[in-house]
Amino acid sequence: MTSDCRVNRSPTLSELARCLDCRAALRGSDTCPGCGRAFSTKDGILEAIGPLEGRNRTVAAFYDGPGWAKFRKWERLFLAIQGGARRARMSILRHVLALDRTAARVLEVGIGDGENLRFLPESWEVYGIDIAQTQLVACARRFPLMAGRLAWAEAERLPFPDATFNACYSIGGFTYYNDHAAALVEMRRVTRAGGPVVVADENPGMHRAGLGHLIGFPAVDKLWLRQLGLDPGFIDMVLSFDLDLAAVTGRTWPDASRLSIWSGLGYCLVDPDPSAISRTIPMAQSRSIP
Repeated sequence: MTSDCRVNRSPTLSELARCLDCRAALRGSDTCPGCGRAFSTKDGILEAIGPLEGRNRTVAAFYDGPGWAKFRKWERLFLAIQGGARRARMSILRHVLALDRTAARVLEVGIGDGENLRFLPESWEVYGIDIAQTQLVACARRFPLMAGRLAWAEAERLPFPDATFNACYSIGGFTYYNDHAAALVEMRRVTRAGGPVVVADENPGMHRAGLGHLIGFPAVDKLWLRQLGLDPGFIDMVLSFDLDLAAVTGRTWPDASRLSIWSGLGYCLVDPDPSAISRTIPMAQSRSIP
């Protein structure tokens, strides 16, 4: 996706959004017409968030701080080992592209600096949210037409009405969301019936394979993770938290499929099951979004 990929005006995120408190439609206003809550927009990014807590606060501090810039080279190395960024990301995005539509309105939860945008059709309307402000600013700078389509918001409280998007996806970060069940429910809620909702990340509990864990000296793992660029708060979270992915998805997405990706080091959740998507999502020839 390039910065000049769209010539027709799409609704801004603020025009699509609803109030987090009273759920009234904002209709592009910076003040909720129902309860008066302020929703300011700066640099094309809507602020639709409350105080960050728990893991969301820890993760946002990492991505907003210097640690992410240091760690990113290791992410790129990992993707290279998986056959390159395109191959690694398309193993997930292919389930979003199963929409097989000329026009679609989609939401990326945890959009970061927009690394996945270049793999989607230029005719699609893509919107994004993230808990890290610096990443949203970087996304708007890399892709100027994303200004007005971005929000500082949490997956657990998406500022949109039901069935706003044809598809929704999140690549990376889900394992350390603050409330996994709430995030899955929210992503499903804002997506139209039958539309794919896709979540992918590295497998939970990978820290158990660390040398320090195996020999009973967690300080060893803390040391090498610190060398990778992770800050102490993030490291403590990684080493102390495990996600029971099967239990969470069983309660919230019982019809989802769980696929292995990244040479068995990651997972991809697709709701509903990909075979069901192909039966329920017709091909659309129109360029308008119904």
